[in-house]
Amino acid sequence: MTTTLKSLPHAPFDQDSFTLLQRGVYGDDTIDVWINQQHDFAYLDPQPRLDYEHYVPRNAKLKQQPYRQARTVEKNRFHKIAPWFHKDINRVLEIGAGDGAFLKILAQECPDLQLACVEPDQSTLPSRSQIHGLTDYRSLQEAAASRSAFDLVCLFHVLEHIIDPGAFLDELSRLTHPESIVIIEVPSLFDPLLAIYDCPSYKRFYFQCQHPYVYSNDSLPRLITHHGFVTEQTIAYQRYGIENHLHWITEHEPGGSDVLRNIFAGTSKSYLEDLEANGKTDTVIWVGHPGKS
Repeated sequence: MTTTLKSLPHAPFDQDSFTLLQRGVYGDDTIDVWINQQHDFAYLDPQPRLDYEHYVPRNAKLKQQPYRQARTVEKNRFHKIAPWFHKDINRVLEIGAGDGAFLKILAQECPDLQLACVEPDQSTLPSRSQIHGLTDYRSLQEAAASRSAFDLVCLFHVLEHIIDPGAFLDELSRLTHPESIVIIEVPSLFDPLLAIYDCPSYKRFYFQCQHPYVYSNDSLPRLITHHGFVTEQTIAYQRYGIENHLHWITEHEPGGSDVLRNIFAGTSKSYLEDLEANGKTDTVIWVGHPGKS
């Protein structure tokens, strides 16, 4: 089904053709999901109104934090991108640091780094304050006003929340120098529960108001390079394992299963590796440079 959209996607996707993928998203039946002809980018129409002054992550609302902690998300992420924290990296900025979980691991693994973050949520400040020497900014503008140029800027599950990613990426480039490394992680539209299993209950859960845009291994580099950045590497990264997928397929709900986790403990690692090797993953990590001289 093709029809006139109420709002238009941002560049470079404004040149794509879109069809209706799904009516309604998690928590709002009035917002539809549209997907491009390449099936590598989706967006919500009409665009949702986002209130991040009082934002509560969905996993917190659903009391899924213990499950997230058990999966050691931040440690696994660090191991995926650890090679980029080499000897030439001194000053690191994380945008959207939340409670500082990733920065705490970074402080342990690379104790000589100078760490900073951008995080408007003051409710998580006490947790971030436990990181010795951390410089805490409340906005990109405040970080830019400090006239600091960081050797590495990272943002995990932030870009998909941004209504105007072009302006955001322009602001981000002000925080870098020509040799800086930028690491951006977002959920991928190539998620196995969508791209392989086509799980209806997960599809209804997956699309949500807080993610006005959904990128993929293919469309994320297209977006970022369109705004002047240079791609070094695109990493297909699978966060959730076989027990989570089987639980969704059989029980139609998040949270995983201890029983399934124990049964498939021996095959979980190879399952993740096979998904990553085939580019069918729930997450994509883009690594590159600002591309300015």
